[in-house]
Amino acid sequence: MGLPGKFSLPILFVTLFLCGASAAQDLPEASSPHGFWDRANKIFFASHATLEALDFGITHLNLSDGGRELDPMAKALCESGTAGQLVFFGGRMAGVVAISYLLHKTGHHKLERAFPVYASGDSAYGVAYSFAHRQGASHKN
Repeated sequence: MGLPGKFSLPILFVTLFLCGASAAQDLPEASSPHGFWDRANKIFFASHATLEALDFGITHLNLSDGGRELDPMAKALCESGTAGQLVFFGGRMAGVVAISYLLHKTGHHKLERAFPVYASGDSAYGVAYSFAHRQGASHKN
């Protein structure tokens, strides 16, 4: 289900603001120390995609068992059914790759690596929280 919206939204806005401010500067063309789709980024994105898939699965299970979405940013999509959940979790994955790419293109290579790690932590928190608060868990013997 992810971190409550009060943390996710400000971090997203700060990241986008910093990227936009850095892109607005006239900097000489610097060569990138690595390609965007290098081994490290592939590992970061694969691990994040795995955590997003787990978060989607447990959220879908909880909502189908009568649970409710607590993240105000996700509530409308996730409570509208499977299609909305796919849009939300797929959009989060696409957003992580897009922001990381923007950071790469603007020369912020440490932030490019840090952002998918942060997003994976957010997804891992959502998975752990969802497993800890499973709706069907209290009904099983």
